[in-house]
Amino acid sequence: MKALLIWPHFPNSFWSYQETLNLAGLRSTNPPLGLITVAAMLPKDWEIRFADRNVRKETEADWEWCDIVIISAMIVQKADFRALIQKGVALGKKVAVGGPFPTSVPEYALESGAHYLILDEGECTIPMFLEALERGEERGIFRSPEKPDVTQTPIPRFDLLDLDAYLAITVQFSRGCPFQCEFCDIINLYGRKPRTKTPEQILGELEVLYKMGWHRYVFIVDDNFIGNKRNAKVFLHALIPWMQERNYPFILITEASLNLAEDDELIDLMVKA
Repeated sequence: MKALLIWPHFPNSFWSYQETLNLAGLRSTNPPLGLITVAAMLPKDWEIRFADRNVRKETEADWEWCDIVIISAMIVQKADFRALIQKGVALGKKVAVGGPFPTSVPEYALESGAHYLILDEGECTIPMFLEALERGEERGIFRSPEKPDVTQTPIPRFDLLDLDAYLAITVQFSRGCPFQCEFCDIINLYGRKPRTKTPEQILGELEVLYKMGWHRYVFIVDDNFIGNKRNAKVFLHALIPWMQERNYPFILITEASLNLAEDDELIDLMVKA
């Protein structure tokens, strides 16, 4: 199977920072971590091409080459998301979609013509999608209420990225948040019980980036890094000597709830890391 993975264009918005990127000679703030993680979950015998349209657009040769197009998106990307689905359908390609936007608003992808909706968390629904392909099914919606064990999530395909195009490279330590903020839909996507990777697992991802020559910002994209304080501290205790041994190759950034201010030990560990 020849799969073309596409991340749609970001219009100029809060998410794009286009003027800042132009000044820095960069193309995009962050790569699509979800999509390159999906790439790592696909069968080893699949051929994969990847296009982040904020860095470089896919070519007509890419469209001709592929058997299936896999598109992920957030809501701000919905215009280009729809256009890509419709182009794939018009070219006679099978189109599969996933990510936060189609998971939250699946009818938009269906109305746009997508054949396969791989919703919720990919560790659960990608195997369902692959089984449907094996059975020769032409369409399908794949959902799962199960929250997967992220310690089984593979290392993302960082090798697919043009690292020099980005302000920061992203990794994920945890999913989920214990709070119920009225402005946030994260608990609808990932639940209220934070699930974390192991320290060894996330250090393995950082080691891949380090060996690839990345030495700038790493954004730990957890919606609440301290949702599970105990596991965050265990990770930080492992991260600090790793960073020290390599002379602090990355500037780390993340997001955390305000109760961080109540935990002096956690603040101190984050500063040391």
